[in-house]
Amino acid sequence: MDDERAGLIVKDILDGLRDVILRHGVTYPEYRRAIQFLAAAGERGELPLLCDVLLESVVDETTARAVPPGATDSNVEGPFFSAGAPELGPSAADGTPVPLPMRPDEPGDALVFSGTVRSTAGDPLPGAVLDLWQADATGRYSRFAPGLPEWNLRGRVATGDDGGFAIRTVVPLAYDIPGEPHTARLEADGFAPLTTQVYFAGDPWLEHDVVGAARPSLVTKLEPADGGGYACRFDFVLAPAG
Repeated sequence: MDDERAGLIVKDILDGLRDVILRHGVTYPEYRRAIQFLAAAGERGELPLLCDVLLESVVDETTARAVPPGATDSNVEGPFFSAGAPELGPSAADGTPVPLPMRPDEPGDALVFSGTVRSTAGDPLPGAVLDLWQADATGRYSRFAPGLPEWNLRGRVATGDDGGFAIRTVVPLAYDIPGEPHTARLEADGFAPLTTQVYFAGDPWLEHDVVGAARPSLVTKLEPADGGGYACRFDFVLAPAG
């Protein structure tokens, strides 16, 4: 964002806030209470989460307008992305799942998350990079919650020659605030980056999403896997770079 565009946006935000104050006759005690609320959220580290809950889904709507037919819907990034996750290597040709970093006694049901990454023309995209992060089985995120290994349940995985991937992880806690389901950024040369989320069918919070971000096109089903645990599949489609 250049300085001119930033200046225009900030001016509109300030004009909108001033209009709210005038229309509602906001008093000094009410104004001070609002400032105290925002300051307290900042002290608790919750200000990014508050912004995501109230605003990010609207930002995602503007992104979605540019998505061509057939491409996977984008979705909110949320406040828990952290750049620099470890590279876990390419997906195996025989479909053996790549494990996300996790504790030896990682709680939760085992999960194999698999699928493909393709273009809108249906061509597989080998070497596309999935940058994944998720909550653990108690709803906590590494790098944000104390006591978790630095990159727990985070990693970058490249698709194989057929555009396929398979990842071994655990089922995260049901979608809620501050939790989120599997979240991923996908990147492939010549294609627009995609930030999205994958939701599980039957999640009790999907119908009561306070962020307004959950979309039916991003829902997949957990299936019991042979030998215990679960498996789910989701195929991603990337739009060409604009």
